[in-house]
Amino acid sequence: MRDNHRPKQDLVHEVTGLRKQILDLKEAMVARRRVEEALRNAEALLRSLTDGAPVGLCLFRRDGTPLAANGPFARMLGYDSPAELQRIGGVLGIFATPEEQSRVLGSAWAGNGSVPNASFRHKSGSRVSLGALASACAEHEAVTLAVYDHSLQG
Repeated sequence: MRDNHRPKQDLVHEVTGLRKQILDLKEAMVARRRVEEALRNAEALLRSLTDGAPVGLCLFRRDGTPLAANGPFARMLGYDSPAELQRIGGVLGIFATPEEQSRVLGSAWAGNGSVPNASFRHKSGSRVSLGALASACAEHEAVTLAVYDHSLQG
């Protein structure tokens, strides 16, 4: 064996060092689990916030591709879930026409975020007129929309 000629004290120090490394790894593992759990909790709270909002929320790329949406926005357009909206709407389009998409998303970059009559494409293919507030998100080259139904205004 290779350790036969090593002094006993060297072996004791090596074992002590290995035990310390094991303890450090266990502490790091516990810390990582805490961070992961905190992240899961924050994500769940954010999902609750967005899905519990009284308006539809959607984040679009400049080209009109939906990046994220909440449940109310998906339901306004006839989709069963935000994932379905992103999957189908990403292919067929969310807005009624390309011109409407340019108008609505362009209003955010122009600084005029209020779009009282935005036309969206319903899952069925029909047009839906909804109110929208648009805001540019320059750091992600995206536009955030808060969409509301006119009939709900007081």
